[in-house]
Amino acid sequence: MKSWLWRTAVATVVALSGMNGLTGSAMADPDITVIDNSEIAVFLCTPSAYGCHKRYATAKQRRDVETFLKTMPEVTEVRFVSRAASYASFRREFAGQKKVLAAVRAKDMPESFRVRVSGVADRLRIRALANRRPGVGIAVDQTEIHAIVAESESPDISVFLCIKNSPMPACLRGRGKANKLPSTAKEKQAIVAAIERVPGLVSYRYEDQATAYRNFVESYADKKALIEATRLSDMPDSYRLSMRPEADWDSPCRRLARMPGVSMAYDQSRWLQEVRLHAEYGLPDVWPTGMCA
Repeated sequence: MKSWLWRTAVATVVALSGMNGLTGSAMADPDITVIDNSEIAVFLCTPSAYGCHKRYATAKQRRDVETFLKTMPEVTEVRFVSRAASYASFRREFAGQKKVLAAVRAKDMPESFRVRVSGVADRLRIRALANRRPGVGIAVDQTEIHAIVAESESPDISVFLCIKNSPMPACLRGRGKANKLPSTAKEKQAIVAAIERVPGLVSYRYEDQATAYRNFVESYADKKALIEATRLSDMPDSYRLSMRPEADWDSPCRRLARMPGVSMAYDQSRWLQEVRLHAEYGLPDVWPTGMCA
């Protein structure tokens, strides 16, 4: 893999490694979601879904997918969720978030089948087979998604600094003589001053490359190839912010992301929101990253 591409991948892994378990303020009321955490959600095609050739699933494809799911011996229940029902649930869940509501229209919401399986079922196989069916946009195993979220840990906002020869656009231009170089002392000083002015800030800490690499190795201890391919120099220094739950996390995260010397900033609450939009509503244009633009 090319060096710049690998560094981009590592930066993303570091940003998302150890993401935090769910807080009460971050997750929605479970009574209003259309998905059960133990189900496999099979989302049907919409024009924006990858591999759907800019088309909705046809009525025949929908019937064929339903028949296929119901005839699998491991499947114990299949229920259909209409576009209208899913959109209504989405509107209730995100009622206070105008930007999210404005970005999603009823026609963007895929129809879906929610599948329950027996305890001995090969869930990975069922999801893989469902993904291959004509008319399916994506199949998502809710148990996998919720396990990833529940087991992870992270501060509320993470601000990652530039490393030498970083592939991140923010580190390559707009910094004068510091372009392509690690964040300078002057840049760090300005970043710290901005962090200390963030409304709703509880505390913050600095994490150097050595600490980041140690945490990375511990988090991915079972991924030997990934660890062997990653160097200490690939790790960015960072500032980790703890915020009050009721505070505005988005605005300061976006401001910090635009500062010279910052490669990217990550908002945990944004990631949780993106997880729900992608995994629980099947919105194909949303891939969870938590990155602030």
